[in-house]
Amino acid sequence: MDKYSFCESVTATGTSPWHIRKLTDKGRKRGGGADTPALCGRVVHWDRQVSINEITNVNSICKKCTEEYDKQKDI
Repeated sequence: MDKYSFCESVTATGTSPWHIRKLTDKGRKRGGGADTPALCGRVVHWDRQVSINEITNVNSICKKCTEEYDKQKDI
């Protein structure tokens, strides 16, 4: 099971950066109901289908989330 997921807030648009959140034992919430905030602290609402291991365009991911993910991913 993945430990992290890309996610978005309810106000996300097509150009909004994705965020990253740590998953609970309930896993991804693609239809809504995300149960943890993004690593940057932002309240998010659903997870993206794309695996966290498929990072292709770092510019489209929240910089604060990316920095926190880099610190936490090996813990």
